[in-house]
Amino acid sequence: MANLILKAALSTAMIVSQAVLAGSSTADTAKGFYQGRTVTIVVPGGAGSTLGVYCQLMAVHWPARIPGSPGMVCQYRPGAGGTVAAAYMYNAAPKDGTVVGEILSASVLAPKLRPMKFDPEKFIWLGSIAPKPAVLTIWHTAPAKTLEDTKKTEIVIGATGSGSETFIIPALLNRAIGTKFKIVSGYPGTTPISVAMERGEVHGRWASWQEWVAVRPDWQKAGYLIHLVQYGPRIRELPNVPHLRDILQSEDERKMVDFIEISQNVGVGFYLPPGVPNDRTAALTSSFEAVLENARFLADAKKRQADVEPIKGKELERLTAKAYATPEPVLRKLRSMLGFPETF
Repeated sequence: MANLILKAALSTAMIVSQAVLAGSSTADTAKGFYQGRTVTIVVPGGAGSTLGVYCQLMAVHWPARIPGSPGMVCQYRPGAGGTVAAAYMYNAAPKDGTVVGEILSASVLAPKLRPMKFDPEKFIWLGSIAPKPAVLTIWHTAPAKTLEDTKKTEIVIGATGSGSETFIIPALLNRAIGTKFKIVSGYPGTTPISVAMERGEVHGRWASWQEWVAVRPDWQKAGYLIHLVQYGPRIRELPNVPHLRDILQSEDERKMVDFIEISQNVGVGFYLPPGVPNDRTAALTSSFEAVLENARFLADAKKRQADVEPIKGKELERLTAKAYATPEPVLRKLRSMLGFPETF
């Protein structure tokens, strides 16, 4: 019996030792690759957007955690609700671990609504910095002041493209509850829509709550913003703003909200294109998770009023799979309500 116990203990020790050596070898291989290189983060927005702020944070704090301590830069590729950047990552970006994507979370859903040249289920998810609750907001001088008012008064909403939440949410409300949002698409990013709001060219826009808090805190404090409806994780600072889930009540509408809110739950996600070697995927995943627990990173994020509520890559995989398991009849109805082709 003693010999059996000893053999089992030695076997376990060998397995642990082999795992440690394998992990060390993987880290050494990644270190050899990344040393002297530069990692590019592709941002589906402008430098002044919320996603831009998060990229700039990561570019400062992430490289030191990656084996080989590479340089890191942000590359801004706004357009079409984040789908321009996602398509680039999927089809054209190098698949060697030197290019990381930051997701505009609505683009996770886009291929289920319209033809797209990328498949989010094949992305390699590293994790998310935080979920991204969102609001539909208008300027304080707009001719409506409440969501109920917008059923009687036309409100001009700026949008980037029909695949983005800047379009999807007001369009859905128009069909579901009879609001009179006039959607003007074609803005190259969300920051130009904010400028258009201030100039009076449009009355409002969709935005992540974090964008108003971190990028335009002066507008929020001055009372320039009227928030009409929120969705995703409930925003504690807006207890009196109606939630999309409380407005849309039918069974199919609730399933639509379940689908749409996956975007907000994915939040500020980071990913790799399919095909990146395992050792570099492992190095980027572990270093990504480590930086989100780093005291200096957290202090810097707090200074910039950027939320940090980490989500593991495996959870983003689960959320993506859940979105793609949405029943086709529900998606067909949603496409119809948004004015998209029913099938493709």
